[in-house]
Amino acid sequence: MGHSKRSTEAFKSKAKKADKPEFSKRDTAVVKGMAILFLVAYHCFSSKERLNGCDVSFYPLSQEICFKIFESMNICVGMFAFLSAYGLTKTMKFKNPLLNTTAKENTEFVTKRTVSLIGAFFMPFVIGLTTSLFIKHYNPYGQGAAKILNIILDMLGLAGLLHTPLLIGTWWYMSFALVIIFLIPFTVALYKKFGVLCLIPYAVLPVLFYHEFISSDKLDNMTRWLLTIPVGVIFADCDILEKCKQSSLVKNRVLSKLIKLVIFTAVLIIMLKLRNYSWGKEKFYYYISTIVPVFFVYYMYEFITDIPVLNSVLAFLGKHSSNIFFMHTFIRAIWFPKFTYSFGHAFFTYIFMLGFSLAISMAIMEIQKLLGWDKLIKKLTQKILCFENKMFSY
Repeated sequence: MGHSKRSTEAFKSKAKKADKPEFSKRDTAVVKGMAILFLVAYHCFSSKERLNGCDVSFYPLSQEICFKIFESMNICVGMFAFLSAYGLTKTMKFKNPLLNTTAKENTEFVTKRTVSLIGAFFMPFVIGLTTSLFIKHYNPYGQGAAKILNIILDMLGLAGLLHTPLLIGTWWYMSFALVIIFLIPFTVALYKKFGVLCLIPYAVLPVLFYHEFISSDKLDNMTRWLLTIPVGVIFADCDILEKCKQSSLVKNRVLSKLIKLVIFTAVLIIMLKLRNYSWGKEKFYYYISTIVPVFFVYYMYEFITDIPVLNSVLAFLGKHSSNIFFMHTFIRAIWFPKFTYSFGHAFFTYIFMLGFSLAISMAIMEIQKLLGWDKLIKKLTQKILCFENKMFSY
């Protein structure tokens, strides 16, 4: 009888938990899938210079309108940055709900995430390096000892941070991904001590550094998305995405959803338009670079992640988003610059780029499986952690 009662209570608890929305790993994959679609489009079509001198049709829209649309898709970078900070905080919170981590725990956290990131980057890096240097004879690294050092720094994801040569320009984000990993423990500690006031140093210090409101032409890649880090921490700890989705504007949930869709779509359009105005670019671009991507992540969670079939397709792309990011620029910039844009219409170029990038990603994952790559990375991580533990024991 007692066992039956406990089972009933457990069932009710599970049912109640199921009713409560959760921004899950699958939801993250869906949003990443959309972000990678934006990323490929942005890098392919955001300006005339990106067309490699080819005549590309955007019918039925004009080139100018399409350039503006695709240029706005660079919010994908802010989306990835926010999702990284959010996910890392959730991971930390899963192991330590109060987020009161020790120095040893923080070091272990940073080590695991850093090795995992560089491990995921290693194979795409090797493929890009060998095909570029030895097949296409493309060498941005220089010669002699400098070349070797620059290759190592790029492989470790440090080139964007140290301003040393990158094999491909888009790999600057590897450095920022490392910055996010290293800043998360600091930001969490700041948040635990000061609450939402942890936003202040991220919101104010860059402005003071430039002695004015930050404009789009003065931001570098290591600065532009910094504010997404504390925002990601706060959203993860306070379950803000879930609470916003759970809220209803009226009692009827279907009607509430429709009202939300109309209002938030209008808000999103207004945000994107304001972002492109000169005053937005010159005065508030640093803040807009966080607000718009974070709002769009919520927008997708509210309206897109629950749509059958579409969410499965996007989640599949999200699973491959890292490899697509690592490899897609090689196709259009180094391997096949003219062929990529030879299809006449932007749609066919886009399908070619996305399909080719996805095929490379699937091949990389198969190779990693054959090599037992995940096990190798885990072993390497354990060895590094053992060394760190010995250091802490002194």
